[in-house]
Amino acid sequence: PAAVGPALYVVAVGISKYRDHSLDMGVRFAAADAELIAAQLKQEGTGLFREVIPKVLQDGNASRGSIERTVSEIAGQIQPNDEFVLYLAGHGTVIGGEYTFVPWNAIYTSSDDLYKESLNEERLQALLKTISANKVLLLLDTCSAGAAISGRAPDAEKGSIERLSKLTGRAMIAASSTDQMALEGYQGHGVFTYAVLDALATAVDGNGLIQVSTLADRVEELVPQITRERWKYEQFPMRLIQGQTFPVARKQ
Repeated sequence: PAAVGPALYVVAVGISKYRDHSLDMGVRFAAADAELIAAQLKQEGTGLFREVIPKVLQDGNASRGSIERTVSEIAGQIQPNDEFVLYLAGHGTVIGGEYTFVPWNAIYTSSDDLYKESLNEERLQALLKTISANKVLLLLDTCSAGAAISGRAPDAEKGSIERLSKLTGRAMIAASSTDQMALEGYQGHGVFTYAVLDALATAVDGNGLIQVSTLADRVEELVPQITRERWKYEQFPMRLIQGQTFPVARKQ
């Protein structure tokens, strides 16, 4: 008989070595973290989904075209009752008030050129629209590419991430660190991703499920705690959950 129940599709993108090496600083754990997130979601999701299909794109394999093609392939297979997780680790910035993820191939000659080559708000929105699944989670572990990009309010990144979540209607948990603090990681991970990995192992509800809401609770608790103890600075992640929460894993 055919397998029943929902599937979980995961696209985990991590860029530690950019084509433009001036962008390498502050993201040294991103590529390894993408692989770990995909592996953990596969491991913890096995008890909940009929199958977990992870796609990991790292460094040179994480060009804008490659990310768009990978999501488009999944869009052709995914069903409304399936789930989709998009994890982006690398540089994110705000250009013209829009959250922008910087893929491997982007060259920083100017903010205009960076915007043209990046996954800007419009492109991310268009990509997510192709995913017919009702349950979609975005995990953003991005640190700002550009203290050099001027004219930004301190809360520009948080505002742009909130706007992206509202435009796409998707659940989102984001690292949301500021320009001034590109925190270089904790225990071999980005701080935010360390907290997500911890939550996937421990944030269990009374039914043995790891809900997006309990995952966000744990990340919100851990990130400022770790950054305060390690750097005497509190980084506050963001959560925006549209509609009902949903489970992304089940503890065996």
